[in-house]
Amino acid sequence: MRIAIPLTGTRGDVHPIVGLGVELRRRGHEVHVGAPPNLVDFVTAAGLPAQSCGPDVQQLYSSEEGQRALAAGNTLRLMQLVGKQMSEYAERMNREVIEVCSKAELIVATTVTEDRASSIAEAMGVPLVSLHYYPCRMNSAYPFPGLLPAYWNPPGLVNRATWTLAENLRRVVFMRYLNQLRGTLGLPKSYASPAAALARARVPEIQIYDPALVPGLGEQWGERRPFTGFLTLDRDTRAAVGELSGSHDELLAWIHSGDAPVFFGFGSMPIQDAASVFRMVEEVSTRLGVRALVHAGWSDLDVANTVTDERIKLVSNSFAYDEIFPHCLAAVHHGGIGTLFESLRAGLPTVVCSVSFEQPMWGGQVEKLGVGAHLPFTSLSAERLEAKLAPLLTAERRTRVQRFATTLRTSGTAERAADLIEAAAR
Repeated sequence: MRIAIPLTGTRGDVHPIVGLGVELRRRGHEVHVGAPPNLVDFVTAAGLPAQSCGPDVQQLYSSEEGQRALAAGNTLRLMQLVGKQMSEYAERMNREVIEVCSKAELIVATTVTEDRASSIAEAMGVPLVSLHYYPCRMNSAYPFPGLLPAYWNPPGLVNRATWTLAENLRRVVFMRYLNQLRGTLGLPKSYASPAAALARARVPEIQIYDPALVPGLGEQWGERRPFTGFLTLDRDTRAAVGELSGSHDELLAWIHSGDAPVFFGFGSMPIQDAASVFRMVEEVSTRLGVRALVHAGWSDLDVANTVTDERIKLVSNSFAYDEIFPHCLAAVHHGGIGTLFESLRAGLPTVVCSVSFEQPMWGGQVEKLGVGAHLPFTSLSAERLEAKLAPLLTAERRTRVQRFATTLRTSGTAERAADLIEAAAR
């Protein structure tokens, strides 16, 4: 079967889908991926045919305007920025998604490409499956991510109202370019939201995050929105894309030379003054008497020329989380679902310093589930970080998180997603 997978977004959006694509190819399917221009090489390194599709969203986030919006933690402003970029790129992206899907017998879309893919699948008369990285459909258990403070527990009616607002906002922002696409495809205009369009077509919506993080949601949604857990890459693919390149021996030797460290990951945090944040980490680590493993991510921190003491290990190169996290004491990071999955499955109490989009939701969830704490990046200070991290550095809290880790789906997730996609084709 010929399967097209149009993608857009950052590496965090593309990474789990590559795991699925590799599994589908292993089963004999012909898989063709559309990937952001900065990630085409990543996809092809995994052995999947790929072509450029969509804008470089990471470039947008790295821009001065994008960094300001991220640092402000303003989800609506970020949606406006992404909408503006998509509007400017709309005609070209319409062509690119059509080309990616041109020979498909089935289309697999994601949260950020399902709107276009639904019209293309309709015009071609082929099945569509959508993959969701976080809860992005109306329900009464959780509000739309980012619209309300993460620590709130609103009544069901309020939660549903936030979804009505968000879905209508998305419909209005993107309606024009979607109807341009429908005109190109010879379809009539549509004024329905993507959620309504997929519901009408009974499109399966596979949740590629862990149900343990969102208690009660699966019972509300039923069979049309099954959960697989986070999609991971097999070891051969990880080696092919460079995740296992280089030795971890030097880093592990430092870890084992003393007490287990706390991991601090800058990752994709919008750190405009990374040096001051690093000094904050040093200060908090000293106060708490812990060692710190600090990963600079793609911040502007000058790793080579940053002087620190022997209790702090600052690294810039990527490493395999599953090789390092089990040897750590706790984790502090931005709360992207991939990094969150890795820290929780390693049994690490986790402080989520959320930026925007779904990250505040995950921060709220780790706090409510008792496996971590939430500190919005806009509120980050040495005092607040110490207050959030200190209660997590106990044997009792570590045991609780390790117990929670046993409930996570850590194997067979890509296989489960592939089974669901093949069932949809039938």
